[in-house]
Amino acid sequence: MNLKQKIKNFLFKKIVQKKYNEKLSDIKINSILIIRDGGIGDAICSYPLLRELKNSFPSSKIDVYASLNNHFMYKYVPWVNKVYIKQKKRHWFKTWIELFKMRNNNYDLAIDDTVIRFHRSIYTMLINPKFTLASIGKKQRYGFDRSELSFYYKVYKIPKKIIHIVDERLKVLEFLEINNPNSQMTFPLPKEKNKEIKEYLKKYKKYKLIGLNTDASHKARTLNTEQIIKLCKLLNEKSVKVIPFCVPNKFNYFKDLIESNNLNNVELPFKTKNIYQAAEILNELDLLITPDTSFVHIASGLNIPTIGLFWNDPSKYILCAPKSDIAIALTPKGTESNLENINLTEIKENAFRILDIKK
Repeated sequence: MNLKQKIKNFLFKKIVQKKYNEKLSDIKINSILIIRDGGIGDAICSYPLLRELKNSFPSSKIDVYASLNNHFMYKYVPWVNKVYIKQKKRHWFKTWIELFKMRNNNYDLAIDDTVIRFHRSIYTMLINPKFTLASIGKKQRYGFDRSELSFYYKVYKIPKKIIHIVDERLKVLEFLEINNPNSQMTFPLPKEKNKEIKEYLKKYKKYKLIGLNTDASHKARTLNTEQIIKLCKLLNEKSVKVIPFCVPNKFNYFKDLIESNNLNNVELPFKTKNIYQAAEILNELDLLITPDTSFVHIASGLNIPTIGLFWNDPSKYILCAPKSDIAIALTPKGTESNLENINLTEIKENAFRILDIKK
């Protein structure tokens, strides 16, 4: 550890301290801030926590401090009052304006379920909630966790046995005497349905629809072209149509793939403009096949049968597993951190079993 890091660690441990003169149980909680940056999946996995907080404190206002990558995911969440945004470093002034807006809200409670970072703790101190709860965090980066930072009124420990990330985040509710919270996932959609999507799906009413998402944020979690072709051919059955999901700039990729490989059971993707349009299509499917990405959590929130494709690592296939009523997490036999050896025949067999197709 270099000198700069040692100084930073010393200051972190010295500054992020606080003396509490009252108990959390003695105050009325009228306002709550959830600190939840990260990506789309991170936001979706916070919905059950928001719902359970609102159910327990119905008159409280609940705000979220989000990131540029996920702030839009709270647009239709009924339990959220206002969303504040952490900007990029070059726009630090905008971030500070947001911090002082939150400070003026005089939150009774803040809940931080992000990884432990010095700058996040400083931001939360500036927001100055009466009480702050958090996950304990890991020691690797600083050599200590949040249990040594008295600024956090209480911290909940991550269970030794890996559990789903939603259940993990709900652990904080024990400090608020909220027992046996509902961990069912949800995904609020816009009330008004998209007319173009309705027309797009109308053509496939007589088919069983399989959504195929092939992309993830990392190449190692993405299905390659050869795998996509083989899987689509395995799923070729007269009662089935495969609808791919893709970002707009991959539309021509799928168009060429379908035409050059005679994938007659695969339809052209709908050119979705945002995540909510993708979710609206997903909500009408009979099954989703997807790597470990936010689509797993969207499908779980909509309770769509899901086959999730994961690395052979419990921190992946348990922590981020699909939670629909019908859900399967498949992994390669090897322990490599990629999907190169995922068994495509196993995917097909499970898909046809879920859809009750005898073949």
